[in-house]
Amino acid sequence: MNCAVLPGEKGHVRLADAPVPSSPSGNEVLVGMAYAPINPADLLAIDGRYSFDLPHDQPLGAEGAGWVEAVGDAVADLRPGDLVMPLSRGNWCAQRLLPRAHLMALPAGFDSMQASMLRINPPTAHLLLRHSGVRPGDALIQNGAGSVVAHWVRTFAARMDIRIIDVVRRPHSAMSHALLDGDDLAERARAASGGRPIRAALDCVAGTATGRLASCLAPGGRLMLFGHLSGEPIQVRSQLLTGGGLSIVGFSLRPAEAALGAEGLHAMFGELAESYAADPPSLPVRAIVPLSRVEEGIALARVGGSGRVLFDLTQ
Repeated sequence: MNCAVLPGEKGHVRLADAPVPSSPSGNEVLVGMAYAPINPADLLAIDGRYSFDLPHDQPLGAEGAGWVEAVGDAVADLRPGDLVMPLSRGNWCAQRLLPRAHLMALPAGFDSMQASMLRINPPTAHLLLRHSGVRPGDALIQNGAGSVVAHWVRTFAARMDIRIIDVVRRPHSAMSHALLDGDDLAERARAASGGRPIRAALDCVAGTATGRLASCLAPGGRLMLFGHLSGEPIQVRSQLLTGGGLSIVGFSLRPAEAALGAEGLHAMFGELAESYAADPPSLPVRAIVPLSRVEEGIALARVGGSGRVLFDLTQ
């Protein structure tokens, strides 16, 4: 039996028995899934608010990790027992049959729970920084600073000599350095920059927060919108565009990855894998729920809190 979670009516999911994958041939790999987190993108998809339509007959799950069970005769670099991370959606299921090119191999001994949480946030942070235009010696401001994406932005920026100015919507006990969002944010951000020009802003909130971030930028700065936590349209003073040279760019991970091409995508994940090996991540896990109790897991994820809710796909 290949237990899987499929989209249901808006706001709901359905647990189903998906077809058991056939034995792999050629460049195919059979993966026994281990863990998959409930990502904010998954909740948006369940609620019908995701940026792209997803098939109703395919499993949900933007992220996950598992172990190779069998490989086709054209696969030479993977063997049963290797830990892999699928690069495609559809991870809320017990087994997947995938082309070798759709899998990223992870270092031996890597933690499978941590591996399951690496598909979305690290590449998002990596590509946001790449497209932001920041250079060594610059500063960058980001809201939603308690998020996992923000964690990875800080991690990667530290290696680039980019100063990060973190912004939160409410006091955060673990981030005493962060600035509390408010009308005087621009003045406080400039003081926090240490004299560095704030060249870019990363906005995952939208609404009025966008305008406050935009006001912090140096002339010619770039604001990248990649989330909509407020649920409100962005509000920005038009003078920042006409007089300050502000540019506002939307960002979504999958189109940005598609623009890299297959070779560029695997090169990026190769860089990230080296980063994980050198400094293994330790992302918090709030709860582990069997896939058979999918509604319980989703309800828990909707409440929010420190750490991801993971599905155990082996039960």
